[in-house]
Amino acid sequence: MKKNTYLLGLVFVLFIGVFFVSCDFMDDHIKNPGTTTCDKSAVEDATRFNQVSTNNYTITNVVLNGNCLEITVSSSGCNPNNWDMNFVASEVVVETLPNQWNAKVELINNEACQAVFQKTVSFDLKDFQWTGQNQVLLNIDGWNTPILYQY
Repeated sequence: MKKNTYLLGLVFVLFIGVFFVSCDFMDDHIKNPGTTTCDKSAVEDATRFNQVSTNNYTITNVVLNGNCLEITVSSSGCNPNNWDMNFVASEVVVETLPNQWNAKVELINNEACQAVFQKTVSFDLKDFQWTGQNQVLLNIDGWNTPILYQY
C-alpha cells in the first residue's frame, strides 16, 4: 500500500512539474501593464510581422523617449488624421547581447490623394523588455540605424 501511495505521489509531482514548465508565465519577457504616455502599444506577432507591407510610406524620423518610440512617416494621402499606424515586431533568434527585435511600421492609409503628409505616433515598448537584461536592439525595416532601447 505504501508503494502505491509513493508512486501516486510521484506521478502527481511530475504532473505538477510539467504543468508549471509548460505555462506561459515562464516567458522571459517582462510584462508591464499599467499607464503609459505613448499613443499605442507595440505588438509582438511573427505572423502579422510577415504580412506587413512597408512600401506605402517613408520613415522620416525615429526618436526614443523613455519607453515610447516615436516614429514619423511620410506618405501621400488626403488627411493624416485618417491614417492608422502600428508597430509590429518579430523576435530575432540570434545569439547576441543585447537581444534583438526585427520590427515594421504598418501604415493603414486607404486614401488616394496626391498630397504628401507626415504623421508621428509613439509606441510603448515595455513589452519588449527581457528579464535579466537592461537593453534590446530594434531593427526597424526602412530605418538604417538600429535603435538601442535601454530600460
